[in-house]
Amino acid sequence: VDKEQQLHDALMLGDPITELTIQMEVNFFQLNSAEYFIPVTMKIPGSELALARRHGAEHTVIEFIGEVKDEYNVTVANVRDTVDIKLGTETAERLARQPIQYDTAFTLLPGTYTIKVLARDDETGRIGTYMRTFVVPNLNKEQKRIPISSVVLSGQRMDVKDAVFNASKDKTPTVNPLVQEGQRLEPSVTRVFSKRRDLFVYLQAYERSYEKPQPLVAFVTFYRGQAKAFETAPIEVADAMDNKLHTMPLRFSLSLGKLQPGEYNCQVSVVDPAGQKAAFWSAPVRVVP
Repeated sequence: VDKEQQLHDALMLGDPITELTIQMEVNFFQLNSAEYFIPVTMKIPGSELALARRHGAEHTVIEFIGEVKDEYNVTVANVRDTVDIKLGTETAERLARQPIQYDTAFTLLPGTYTIKVLARDDETGRIGTYMRTFVVPNLNKEQKRIPISSVVLSGQRMDVKDAVFNASKDKTPTVNPLVQEGQRLEPSVTRVFSKRRDLFVYLQAYERSYEKPQPLVAFVTFYRGQAKAFETAPIEVADAMDNKLHTMPLRFSLSLGKLQPGEYNCQVSVVDPAGQKAAFWSAPVRVVP
């Protein structure tokens, strides 16, 4: 049996393989009246690749294979890629501090999907698998609230050219909203943020129901239990993209320096004063020194 078949068989196993730890974040942004752009970020702790370095290897190749299935168990998308990582001294030091990140993307219709991914370190033969279910909502049916994309929380922006590895081909489509002016917003998979670094927040709102987009007001709030610990000043956004959705990008850059280390609930609020609609998103985060 060739290696390709072995990897596919391992991917299909019911129980996860955890020799390599994989963490994942899946986001969605509406492209048009039917389709959604789905960026997927996968991270493997760089320290787990140090094993190959200790064996004297100068580089290692991480193979990624995966598939996306719809609720009827039909495969609607596939992933197959290799990532070549140099294991020089400088890179090894970076790997000890930060994870290897792999990004891919799909274009999907609204629905419920399951993504399953396998990663294999060619140098050591170690394998990790990961599976999760995610929902792409049909924002065209949203009547009561402002339709918004998922919200991306990030602790860093990185120059697209400044990567630890080079994928076998450029996987970043031109429509990727997380890439702007040569900088890529790195979604935080763990939602752990240092109070010494800025937090970046990005989402999109869609105002297709208006002939002319109306200004929106947005702000970010941190709650500790029921108590409000911190809130940004509201920002007004009036500029929309020139498309039928009237896509309005909402960006925040905020300092966490005033927050004590600990667990918080981060809430993003978007308000349409003219239409008296709103949208709210929240997720638990952890702030560390």
